Amino acid sequence: MNTLAKTTRMGAKFIIYNRFPAASFIARKSTLTQVFSDKAIHPIGPYYSQAIRANGFVFLSAQLPADEQCKLVGGSVSNQTHKMIQNASHVLQAAGSDLEKVVKVNLSVKDFHMVEEINEVYVKYFPQRPARTVAQVVFMAAGADMMMDMVAVVGEE
Repeated sequence: MNTLAKTTRMGAKFIIYNRFPAASFIARKSTLTQVFSDKAIHPIGPYYSQAIRANGFVFLSAQLPADEQCKLVGGSVSNQTHKMIQNASHVLQAAGSDLEKVVKVNLSVKDFHMVEEINEVYVKYFPQRPARTVAQVVFMAAGADMMMDMVAVVGEE
């Protein structure tokens, strides 16, 4: 069991009780809600959710350039980027948020030379320029060339 928090599962919701309030700025009691969208790629295994909503934020798991049946979208880097961001958008909508409320993006690419073409698409979806990290990763889920996870505000900021 985590030494910082005790988690109680209640259906698709989780309650976290912090034992050491000084160790976290998260409220002493918060509800975690699993988020699911049929329009985005389904989780590849039983060990994670598409996203978790907590404390006014939604935390997305990595989104791949794949359809709802987990089949990777082929074609250009641009085409794959559009699909990956559209998947993220569907999950955000299911959580009560949208791309305009994204505050942090983590982008992983198989080849760093892809980033320039990804950026051409990315800027159309994220004109607010959220904080971002880009990393080159040799092996990714399902053999994808790229993946993206993000954090967004839910509701009014």
